[in-house]
Amino acid sequence: MTSNDFQPDRILFWGLMRAQLSSMVAFALLVTGLAGTFAGLMAAWGGTISLIAYAWGGFQIWLHPGNRAPKRMATAAVRAEMGKIAIMLLLFWLTFAKVPEAREMKIAMVLLLGFLIAQIVGWVQVARLEGRATGQDDGQDD
Repeated sequence: MTSNDFQPDRILFWGLMRAQLSSMVAFALLVTGLAGTFAGLMAAWGGTISLIAYAWGGFQIWLHPGNRAPKRMATAAVRAEMGKIAIMLLLFWLTFAKVPEAREMKIAMVLLLGFLIAQIVGWVQVARLEGRATGQDDGQDD
């Protein structure tokens, strides 16, 4: 397999990372303008939690060279999903345990909303890019 064979997977990975990063920054700037610096930082941290988890999962599924073998693909997908869940839970636990202000309603709301927006943008971007990378029709002409 040549490095060109991995091109669609790299497009998926970096497209996901760019989409989540841009949505995270946009939401954090919006929250900073409306609710203050600390709330904006917490909104950015919520998006970062999603970004870090998806970076781990995306690397395991799309970029790790050892996971290209057919017999390792299924275990790589399971490892990626379990790792994403563990990373998310650990980072949320650390945030709420070590930052007492994060337990306030407004701050917790923007933290979780930042996370949720990054998640949704990630899902949409992967769906868009996956259809393009595999050359599938989007079903509009059916």
